[in-house]
Formats: sequence, C-alpha cells, structure tokens
Amino acid sequence: MQRISIDALIPGMVTARDIFSAEGRILLGRGVLLTQRYIQRLRELGIYSVYIQSSLAADVVIPEVIREETRIKAIKQVKEAFEKFRGGFHHDFSKLNAVARNIVDEILQHGEHMVHLTDIRQYDEYTFGHSVNVCILSVLTGVKLDYPYGRLRELALGALLHDIGKLGIPNEILNKQGTLTAAEMELLQKHPDMGFDMLRRNPDLQILSAHVAYQHHERMDGSGYPRRLAGDDIHEFARIAAIADVYDALTADRAYRKALPPHKAYEILMATAEKHFDPDILHVFLSNIALYPVGSIVKLNTGETGVVLKVTPVCQERPLIYIVTDADGYFVPKGKEVDLAQYPELFISKIFKMEEVLDLLQKLHTFDSKKHFNG
Repeated sequence: MQRISIDALIPGMVTARDIFSAEGRILLGRGVLLTQRYIQRLRELGIYSVYIQSSLAADVVIPEVIREETRIKAIKQVKEAFEKFRGGFHHDFSKLNAVARNIVDEILQHGEHMVHLTDIRQYDEYTFGHSVNVCILSVLTGVKLDYPYGRLRELALGALLHDIGKLGIPNEILNKQGTLTAAEMELLQKHPDMGFDMLRRNPDLQILSAHVAYQHHERMDGSGYPRRLAGDDIHEFARIAAIADVYDALTADRAYRKALPPHKAYEILMATAEKHFDPDILHVFLSNIALYPVGSIVKLNTGETGVVLKVTPVCQERPLIYIVTDADGYFVPKGKEVDLAQYPELFISKIFKMEEVLDLLQKLHTFDSKKHFNG
C-alpha cells in the first residue's frame, strides 16, 4: 500500500482503501482500477491523496489513529460551525461536542497512538482539515498526559475551534504567498482575540476550551501574541495546541511553501523548544509522531533503498526496513528485512519525495514485467 498525491495518479493504478467524499460517501471502493475519468473526477471533488496498491509496499498496512469516516465527518461539522459564525448566527455546539467525543472515543479505543502520515488530511481544504488535525494531535498528547475523559473532551473541542478567529481575517492575508506587511501582520495577530470573543459568549462552551483559541499563539518565553504571556501563565490546553498547530502547519502544503517531512518538522520544533514550547509537553507530543512513517521510502547510508515497515515509540529514528534495491539500484527479488535498532552502523540518509517514489514505482513495474516475461 502506498499513499500518493492526486496529481501523481496514473490510469491503471488500483485503490488500496475506500475513497470518501467530503460528506462521508464512498466515491470509489477498495480494489478499483483507476481510469483517467475517475482520476479527473476525484481531482474535481477536491481529493488530495489516494492509497494505491503497490508491489513496492505490498505488505505494508499504514495504521490509522482514527477512521477516515470519523475524520471526514469532523471536517464537515467544523466547516458548518465556521460558516454559521461567519454569518453571525449563534451556534449550537452539540454537534461539535459529539465530534470531539467521537475523536476522543476512537483514540482511546483504537490503541494506535502514533501518527504515521506526513499530512493527515485527504482533502485540499487546509482550514478545516487543519482544525481536525490539531484536535487529533492534541488529544493524543492529552492521553499520554493521563488526562481524564472529561478533560480530553474539553481539550478536543477547544482544539477544533482554535482558529475560529481567522474568520475575521481576509483570505488575501491568510493565503498571501509573500511576506506580510506590518499592517497585515498586526491584523493577523488579532485573530486569537477575535476567536476568544466569539467563543466566550456561548454558554454551551467551557471557558477553558475558549482559551485554546485565545492562547495558542503565546510562547513560553513571552514572545507570542496577543498578550505576550509566558510560562505557566499559558493554559496547558493552549501549550498543547500550540505545538500541534505548528507541527501540522509545517507538514502541510501551503500557498507559500511545500510540506516538510516529519523528521524535518521534528528538527524545527526541537530547535525552538527552549524558547517557544513547554519542553515536557513537547517531549510527549513528539513521542506520538513517527519520524519516518510506515510506508515511507527511504535510502540507507549503504545506498540501499527500502520501505518503512514498523516504527516503535522508544526508537523512532531506527525503524524496521524492508530492502527493495541494493546499493547499485538493482531490485532485490525477494527483499530482506533490516531492523535498524539492531545495526547501529546503519542509518537513514534520505527520505524519498513523491516524484522519486513514482520513479521507483515505474522502475519496479518494468522489473516485474521483465521477470514475468522471462519466467
């Protein structure tokens, strides 16, 4: 199984998982042969990426933190809530409360507490997908911090609504590719105040949840905004959401830059940890992130290429690898498993970009065809 972007799909590929619409309907089932018409329709519907069957990673099953259906429904509810706020309507939080509860329940029941995707959104819809991702990442952290159930739900709801204040910011500022002017930055930095004002007046929302919107841009050294709070003056919910917010933004494609892989986002978070983030919470947060997600194509320092099969929280930087090519780039017919934790002299020197993965898939297809012809 391999996850690739919609722009990289070619006719003849076969789906490895059901593909859902933004409303939660199945568009294409598992095992469907993709045609150009199917691919074009998926693109028109805003599908961002698809799981395909691949002999390169035939036995790889990518774990899910929550079901795709749950995440899609959550995105839909967040979108509806934002649109009602934009229209000036009082919003009933019962549906969002149900979304928060479902996310918490699935994370607690599922048992998979490590995120294995560079970007856990399937749709090219950053604002709402980002809100749900921040919720998932925050709840995973809360679970590791032994939060009781009720506290997890409060954290989840606050994280879902953390960016509600951006409704008051023009899209041309939010999506600007160049550097913001001083006036634009000043306006952007008002969105936490705007969000808090929207939420605190609603009797159905706990004030602690509203503080996630208010404080998620504060920093531990007092360099954040809007109130330049520092240290323990920042609520713990907001300290969690701050890390989740930055991580998800770093690992997503934006108008002004491409997504970073998890290990690069990890390095950036660690580099700013001492000043910006609670170090204890950051340590817990990063224990949930697979630096080299299952299914990633990597190159070792030996020159061999392999697929990540398994990652353990205690040794994330040294996963189990299935070798597919030797140091000279020739495919290994039967492959072999290498546990990097058992071989300290081996390490990952590179993680493949999407275009490199596709090139490898095409070479493998040629190799398999020749092998079949000669066999």
